[in-house]
Amino acid sequence: MASLKKQDFYISLTEKHNVLNSYEALEYNLTKSSFYKSNKEDDVLYEILTSIRLFPSYLSPTFKHTNTLKIKKIPQDKIIGYAINIETKQNIETFLKNEFSKKFRSNIKRFLNRFEYCFNASYKMIYGNILKDEYSFLMTTLHDMLVTRFVQRNEKNEILENWEYYLESTFSLINSKKASLFVIYHDSNPVHICVNHHFNNILFVSIPSYDINFAKFALGNISIYKLLEWSLNNNYIMLDMAYGELEYKRRWSNHIYSFEHHIIYKTNALGLKLKANLEIWLIKFKNFLKSKNIDVFIKNIKKAIKKKNEAQKDFVDFEIEDVTSFNTKNLNTIDSENNIYSIIKKPVYDFIYKQKIHINSISIFEIKPQKEYVLAYKNIYQKIIFL
Repeated sequence: MASLKKQDFYISLTEKHNVLNSYEALEYNLTKSSFYKSNKEDDVLYEILTSIRLFPSYLSPTFKHTNTLKIKKIPQDKIIGYAINIETKQNIETFLKNEFSKKFRSNIKRFLNRFEYCFNASYKMIYGNILKDEYSFLMTTLHDMLVTRFVQRNEKNEILENWEYYLESTFSLINSKKASLFVIYHDSNPVHICVNHHFNNILFVSIPSYDINFAKFALGNISIYKLLEWSLNNNYIMLDMAYGELEYKRRWSNHIYSFEHHIIYKTNALGLKLKANLEIWLIKFKNFLKSKNIDVFIKNIKKAIKKKNEAQKDFVDFEIEDVTSFNTKNLNTIDSENNIYSIIKKPVYDFIYKQKIHINSISIFEIKPQKEYVLAYKNIYQKIIFL
């Protein structure tokens, strides 16, 4: 009896730049236009029962050999995708005005202006050409950001668990214009990095992360703004932020989509039919469990066990004390950008965010090494005490 072949449509499309063999054609539903048509030879394996997960609802499939193959489509409950649909060529300001509220536009501009006012900001989209040294540096930095972020969240991350695959595959994909790296810098330091994948004028936001010291500055929103601007300038039809519910995705989306699971098997093979029915039942049973929030319960239990059993990285905690005056005469000044003083970065960045001032405008005085510091701007003083 033939075995069950499991495939992931979304991963194949985005990360491997490939449409699975079972599909003859795909239509882009939002414009009713052709998205893909197969030019491959007849390569469907009749003997194999195929179970394909994560087919996005903004595409409509035409399957190969529908006269001899049975296709069953099942919704994948509680997996939601977030995207920005781009139907006509516009500049970024016009698009934002047409698609989003005045309050939303104002908030995005505030995020952008605050970051650019407080830091020596620059942006770089690397698409089609990258040297190995730059690639290695940026991917190492991205890896460090992801590790820090997910330890902070006390969550596992599939990207980190498969990091060697992404590290080995992404370099050639960038140079062949199938992937890109978008980087936000302060001076020459990357503070946000995002791996994107490209297929038929859709930009897929795949692996974003940021320096958590910049948390106040909403770098995720700035990144989406800049990627949307790039997509508009390059005649893309969609910016797909993928599945996984995050607040900034929901705010940016003008198209929220669902996913289907496709089961494909030969109609006159009894063994395949029995296996197919079992696979269909399992998928529907998972949907039933999700409807009862069993998935949420299990996730919370795993998270609680992980927190109890694993040693967590110690994130530095500190207290802030506003002071009206301070004698700094005999104190040494330090440079917060020097990695020796990395402990001070987050309170410094929070301070300049609150005061709306540039990083070079403040003085930092060391009272006790790694313990107490004073931030000074004109007649404003703030004491930082690390616990």
